[in-house]
Amino acid sequence: MAGRSPFDIVGMQNNAEENTEDYLFQIILERQIRIPRSLSVRASSVLRGFLNKDPTERLGCKLDIAEGLRDMKEHQFFRGQIDWDALEQKAVAPPYHPAVQSDRDLTHFDHQFTDEPPQLSPDNPAVIARIDQSEFDGFEYVNPLQMSREDSV
Repeated sequence: MAGRSPFDIVGMQNNAEENTEDYLFQIILERQIRIPRSLSVRASSVLRGFLNKDPTERLGCKLDIAEGLRDMKEHQFFRGQIDWDALEQKAVAPPYHPAVQSDRDLTHFDHQFTDEPPQLSPDNPAVIARIDQSEFDGFEYVNPLQMSREDSV
């Protein structure tokens, strides 16, 4: 399942009306997901648990966060597979270490995405005008790289 949407729609990529984010969201809300038969029963079960449309039934979604976490840890998919204490202590070695040349190395990303020119969407002034900007008072972001440049001046 890695790299695939659990909401794949056969033929969607060839139909312009259906190849939209809105249509995908509609499918997610209204249709049952198709879990590949090639997955194990345990893998299918954990996916169905995480992707359950009813948040009260969704795996890990409890009002008591500790209870939700316990439900996930005790799920048959994870049972006996993960040392949760070691994971919490960041003492578990990742199963895959990609060879990268730098922190900007994109060789492990599909060219379909890396070849696309970046497109910034202009903010719609009408939408911004309807938002109570006072809700953002005290929230600001300063790029740490910019800070280091200013500090060195």
